[in-house]
Amino acid sequence: MSATSSPTPAAPAAPAAPSAVAPDAVPLTAAQTEFLAAQSAAPGYAGHNVGQYVELAGPVDTEALRDAVAAALDEAPWLRFRLTRGDDGPRQSPVRSPGRPRRPALLDTSGAADPVAAALGLVRGQLACPPRLDLLTDPPAPGDVPDLAGSVLVTVGPGHHLLVQFFHQLAVDGHGLALLNHRIAELYTAAVRGRPAGPSPFAPVTALVEAESAYAASAERRADLAAWTRRLAGAALPAPLRGRSAPPADTALRRTVLLDAADTAAVEASARSAGVTWGEAVLAATAAHTTARTGAAEALLAVYAAARTAPGTLRVPAAAVNILPVRIAAGPADTFRDLLARAAAETAFLRRHQRVRGTEVARAVWPGHAGTRVPGPLVNLRPFETELDFAGVPGRVVSLASGPVDDLAVSASRSPEGLLRLDLDANPALYEPAELESEAAGFAALLAGLARRPRTPVGRVAAVRPGSDGAPSDAAPSHAARPVPVPAGDHEAGPLTLLPAAHRLREAPGPAEGAHEHVLLEVPAGLRTAPLRRALTTLARRHPALRLALHRAHGVWSQEVLAAAEAPAVTDATTLRRHPVAGLAPGARDLLVTAAARAAGDALDPATASVFRAAWFDAGPAQPGRLLLTAHALSVDDVSWQLLLTELPALYGWFAGSGAAPDALGRAGGLTAWASGLATTAQSPARVRELPYWTELADGPAARAWPAAEGGHRTVTRFEVPAGPPGPHPVDVALLAALARTAAGRPRLHDGARLPVELEFPRPGTAPRTAGRLSTVHGLRLPLDPDGTEPVRRLLAAVPDAGRGQEQLRHLNPQTSALPAGTPGRGVAYRRRAALHAPDSAPGWGPAPDGEWAALGALRGDPPLTGPVELTATVAAGPAGGHRVTVHWRWSSALFDASEAAGLAEAATALAARFAAPAG
Repeated sequence: MSATSSPTPAAPAAPAAPSAVAPDAVPLTAAQTEFLAAQSAAPGYAGHNVGQYVELAGPVDTEALRDAVAAALDEAPWLRFRLTRGDDGPRQSPVRSPGRPRRPALLDTSGAADPVAAALGLVRGQLACPPRLDLLTDPPAPGDVPDLAGSVLVTVGPGHHLLVQFFHQLAVDGHGLALLNHRIAELYTAAVRGRPAGPSPFAPVTALVEAESAYAASAERRADLAAWTRRLAGAALPAPLRGRSAPPADTALRRTVLLDAADTAAVEASARSAGVTWGEAVLAATAAHTTARTGAAEALLAVYAAARTAPGTLRVPAAAVNILPVRIAAGPADTFRDLLARAAAETAFLRRHQRVRGTEVARAVWPGHAGTRVPGPLVNLRPFETELDFAGVPGRVVSLASGPVDDLAVSASRSPEGLLRLDLDANPALYEPAELESEAAGFAALLAGLARRPRTPVGRVAAVRPGSDGAPSDAAPSHAARPVPVPAGDHEAGPLTLLPAAHRLREAPGPAEGAHEHVLLEVPAGLRTAPLRRALTTLARRHPALRLALHRAHGVWSQEVLAAAEAPAVTDATTLRRHPVAGLAPGARDLLVTAAARAAGDALDPATASVFRAAWFDAGPAQPGRLLLTAHALSVDDVSWQLLLTELPALYGWFAGSGAAPDALGRAGGLTAWASGLATTAQSPARVRELPYWTELADGPAARAWPAAEGGHRTVTRFEVPAGPPGPHPVDVALLAALARTAAGRPRLHDGARLPVELEFPRPGTAPRTAGRLSTVHGLRLPLDPDGTEPVRRLLAAVPDAGRGQEQLRHLNPQTSALPAGTPGRGVAYRRRAALHAPDSAPGWGPAPDGEWAALGALRGDPPLTGPVELTATVAAGPAGGHRVTVHWRWSSALFDASEAAGLAEAATALAARFAAPAG
């Protein structure tokens, strides 16, 4: 949050409707004086409203958080003030309203299709409203002045909140807001943990005002101004990057780029070898980018400075920010090492002389300059944007709007995972969204390329492609080095509450390491390794379940999501293996696919978060290839595979330079919040009220405790089901009714009165849009030999909340953990899954033909059977809204031979087809 130019130049001015000076009034800070002048010159302009949000992914006590926000604001009363006029200009006096605590309002957008987008849309509407300066000077009542520092606490999902904050630049700058947020986190943590928070760390705004007043009258200020004048002697006003200029709009366009781990490491290594920081590296790259655009021999950049070198001023949450010029020569023959040395020298000079106002420097150096700030592209280095700790729940800070942008602004910060984040803001009067996208891609690629070849002339450094050797070239930056669109799930890291699926695997026989799934895709001919690898890496960054580690100690399981910079699916180049298959006969290719699938399954190791692998079978430039994806069973379900298949082509197209920015993919992530939310739901009164139903189910006759068997024997049957009425899924109704009737004459399947079944259904519609095994399992007892489907339909309809509560009560509520499993003993296992289908927007991408999947069936990492039979109904769209059903049967060889099992499968399928057929 920092100062920028206003749409119309103006000299500092007092409010139009002055009031009498209040006894506790103090002068404005220098930054406030500039912002007041800019806002007074354009009262209807909203660009000085700035905002951000703190994303909290985990359990939050909302009332304690609201109290913490109010308490922190009360500790800084000067953030809400009334303007008056004194003999020396405008003054501010704090407004305290004891009867109006400044707690954030509550908002819930969890019911929206995209809850985060809905929340931010409302906030952006707030940011588009200009302030009422007249109410700051002439309020309707003494304490009724506009609050220039507001916030809203938004619930966007279970255990997922956004603390949205919006401020006018008159109130506070980025450094001051960071102080405020650290105090909010400290107060909240103390309240939740029942301990004192400690005294307020804030210094009053008078510390800043008095320090500035003393400096303004000092010889030091005159010496600083003279030093700047000498430093900038002969500096010409820079040409606009776009060749023309325009007043800044109310809001700026933004494109965010998160450099991956390799690019971030390259930037840091290059800076470290030159004895500078990543900030100077970004500054040097901005200079090279600017001169390449304008053709000038040097770049003049407008760089933000804290202007808080006087004692005590670093502890004042208020507006003090300054913008000062940095002049860096950057010709095509210069190397990045040259630019780093110059950037370091310029920033050292800036730090020594940062208290003199940039507006004063601009007037002294460029008397004819019509703007209200130092000219040139804006550069904002934000080292203070770190992750916050709210009683163990991480708070990730995300900037929404940083103030007016007249051309282009580059902001740089570190993500919680240590990756370099670049925010490029642009004036929409000068840039189209696609143009800013290209600008961001080019800048990120240039920064990575310069860092990898710091001793190569800048003019010869091309964008370094991921997976290349970084060799310089005379070619222009390629779209193959496009930046990674910021994945919403990328920030998710840390402990993960065990989901029901993990508890299921914990109780299952057999090693957890071997539980995995494969999918085999057909992919277009002529794919390239580098963009495919980067697309797969981005999937892992978007989806926390692909970075999931499983820890086991003394029989106790725990899980954590690794940071992207540590996860094998992001950092390990062997996650993707290429196998040339051009010219191979189909049989030989199938053998290679089988061998690669076996190797991929063996390579999975959930203890180290190695849970995702890919093998690309490259058939050459003329024939479609195949892509085998393998993931641990805790990282994927049927919805996960469809999500990955939908996202992968868009990401590949982006990195290959053949597609648009994959913004339409929508938000991913939310796994940690979902897991925490389930634990909360498990202890809710509504869930606990289900206990009698599940207890009665568990109290029935015990099913036989069959010995575990590998169950590698399989058969496949198929039938179709027309569209059914609302209520239980028609496939479940038809197939379970048929199974119950077929089981009546097979005593090995039932308990003598009922058929015990364990049902696994796809994840609920309220689940987050992310990978992970989020399916639901619950028990049921079916009547033997039912009269048609109606008894089964009624039984399914009577299950509370579609059965989601049984596992939650067993595993996520300590008071009900003694509840037995779905049914005593082990019954028939029934699973319904959605069939994988080709995405509409990605020609050439989709599931491989069914026949090619056959070799993978025996390689699935299914746990051993603990009941007589398991059937998986895979449901695809059929004609007229109906369903095509493929049923995979697996049975215990200790109970059935192949002919008996096949007879059971065929009889049940035929009966299900008859039950599903329309009457008449």
